[in-house]
Amino acid sequence: MPTGTERTMHVPTPIHDDSPAPPAVRGRLRRLVRLLPLLALAGAPGCTAIQLDAANFIETVAVPHMEIAYGDGPRQRMDVYRALDSTGAPRSTPAPVVIFVHGGSWQSGSKDDYAWVGKALAQMGFVAVLPNYGLMPDTRFPAFVDDVARAVARVKANAATWGGDTARVVLMGHSAGAQLAALVAYDPRYLAKQGTTPDILGGFVGLSGPYDFVFDTELLKRTFAGPKEREFDALPVHFVTPRSLRTLLVMGLDDETVNPRNTRSLASTLRQAQVPVEELWVPGTHGVTVGAFARISRGDSEIVRRIVGFVRATPAGTAVR
Repeated sequence: MPTGTERTMHVPTPIHDDSPAPPAVRGRLRRLVRLLPLLALAGAPGCTAIQLDAANFIETVAVPHMEIAYGDGPRQRMDVYRALDSTGAPRSTPAPVVIFVHGGSWQSGSKDDYAWVGKALAQMGFVAVLPNYGLMPDTRFPAFVDDVARAVARVKANAATWGGDTARVVLMGHSAGAQLAALVAYDPRYLAKQGTTPDILGGFVGLSGPYDFVFDTELLKRTFAGPKEREFDALPVHFVTPRSLRTLLVMGLDDETVNPRNTRSLASTLRQAQVPVEELWVPGTHGVTVGAFARISRGDSEIVRRIVGFVRATPAGTAVR
């Protein structure tokens, strides 16, 4: 699957043979068929259920994890994956924490779909937390942002009991999840409701996120429509200040789901405010940025290398200003 560079899969000319394949070969073929959708993840407009299932299917490493409630709602749940050391055992020292907010156009998706991301982060030595949040049509903006903020506050308060370093917590999201995470990171009103501030975070990582968009589709109108103030509040770019969190933005050059101008606009606004920001642009469409965490991709992925470096460089204490 393409990440930073394109790969070509060679398909050999078929040989016609009516003899049955041995069971072991048939098993490998079945596994290959399951993997084919995953190989196309970076080239697809979004992450389909088949591709997500394939990513989970090949992530076979057992990682200790648990589900924790951060509220009373049915979707106010999050999965916590313990950080592993180089031998595959739970780390004995506090590990950086990465909170990953899944996408799904604000109306679909689940932490279970992205278990492979949690396992991948754990194998990189991080405590990974994957929260669910309320979805359309039952939950409207800004209530699902409040869900993410509540989850973040719960993580900060409890990360030490999960083996996490509470001084190094990074918030990351993909697609719609990047927009929600960015609002929590940049607009202090959400964490203020939880009795805290964005200073509890050490950075924000946005993957293929909408940060400065126009309300020109039925989906966006249904999700965010309302008074002008409401629409203003939906755009993370409006809340950047010189005190905003250090940021890493990753975007596919060929993304047709989220216009790449969203990343350019947010990066430009952060620089104007003199906030440390890194950009990484890679070949591929909407799925390439999160697909980099799949087992068949992450070993040589520039996306993963940059995210790991960003998280590990998170300073102890509050964010860099």
